[in-house]
Amino acid sequence: MAKVTESDLKRLEGVIMNRFDQLEEGQRVLETRLNSFEKAKTIIKEDIDPIVIGQKKLQTDIKNFETEQTTFKQEIKEAINKLILEKTELQGDSKTIDVKLDGVSDRLKIIEKAIIKIPDLAEKVGELKYWRQIVIIISTATISGFVGWLIGAGNLNP
Repeated sequence: MAKVTESDLKRLEGVIMNRFDQLEEGQRVLETRLNSFEKAKTIIKEDIDPIVIGQKKLQTDIKNFETEQTTFKQEIKEAINKLILEKTELQGDSKTIDVKLDGVSDRLKIIEKAIIKIPDLAEKVGELKYWRQIVIIISTATISGFVGWLIGAGNLNP
């Protein structure tokens, strides 16, 4: 019989928190790259002085700036795509968890129904007068218990 334990929930929480940490790390990397881009932009702006540098230097610096901007845009697109992919994976993980929890809930309902029947069975055993009835009830209970165990465990491995 599969049970959801607190350690399973903690482990699940750890997996979710790990995903969020990875997203935050990706955001930190983007912020670092943005800061380095802004620093490079500041340096380029300081270097571009048409009176001091001249027209050729200005054109070269503009070309360099455009190249860095294209690279930066490409990196941002890749990072956004990665974030979208990770978000999709998290949503898929969430749906999988919901499905598993629904399965556990269904199993618990089956077990609850079986537990509710125990007092009725005990009362019927108390009313038995013949040994043959006792043997039939015990064998039926054993078979029912085995079938219930198979349903609860989902396989033959204990």
